Amino acid sequence: MPQFTKSRTLAVPVKTPQGHFFFAGHTIERVKWWSSGPMRKLYFLLVVMIMTDTANDFDRSMMNGLQSLSYWQEYFNHPSGSILGLFNASMSLGSLIGLFFVAYTIDLLGRRAGVLIGSVIMCLGVGLQTGAANFGMFVASRLLIGFGDCIFLGSAPLHITELAPPQDRAVLVTLFGASYHSGAFIASWVTCATLKIPSDQSWRLPSLLQCTFSIIISIAILFTPESPRWLISKDRSEEALDIIAKYHSVNDDRDDKLVQLDYNEIVAAIKMDQEANRTG
Repeated sequence: MPQFTKSRTLAVPVKTPQGHFFFAGHTIERVKWWSSGPMRKLYFLLVVMIMTDTANDFDRSMMNGLQSLSYWQEYFNHPSGSILGLFNASMSLGSLIGLFFVAYTIDLLGRRAGVLIGSVIMCLGVGLQTGAANFGMFVASRLLIGFGDCIFLGSAPLHITELAPPQDRAVLVTLFGASYHSGAFIASWVTCATLKIPSDQSWRLPSLLQCTFSIIISIAILFTPESPRWLISKDRSEEALDIIAKYHSVNDDRDDKLVQLDYNEIVAAIKMDQEANRTG
């Protein structure tokens, strides 16, 4: 019996017209965000939020730099073997513990609350590490930093994704991921700068500077709007629509095509999630 090959149609990518972008099956004209005060504010705050990944790697890479400092080595009696392993692994252990809390925190309290709570816990851990008087205090501080970092890092990228205007959402989320290694770069140079301080301040000062990004982000989050998706999931749709209209359009127009598409897409996605949860 003769075999007939099926004709296949190749999908050819369609280039976006200049000054436009594709969203929800529509071609939308890009918004000149710099011409709108609320949008300028939003982009600035989102860039600050991107620093959460810088803070994450700064804190995680700090241990590498501290181990090169003679005063740190002498203060903790030149740790090695399993003791040194615990020094290094304690932050990751704190993050593992945080995994049991992060989802409930950001779903019940919101993305903004998650970022703020994580930042505050990290600052407490940094204070404990800076004033550490013994091995136990230092390990406890790293556990606390790791715990806060888990909540911090579980909230921020979600908040950026759900709050960023569709036209630049992919760029902003990519910048978040790409900022990770900048933290290691900064941590290395900080410990290099304190290397020649002839006292315990050579390791206490870098420890204290870990809270720099957390403090900046804690202040910024107070001025950052809540995630529209979270608001809609909590039956606060009017607030969500107001935020989308204010920060995703130039004229604060609730009837703007992009605003309506953005809002309706979120509503549809939440309904699909709820339906999937009901059907198992």
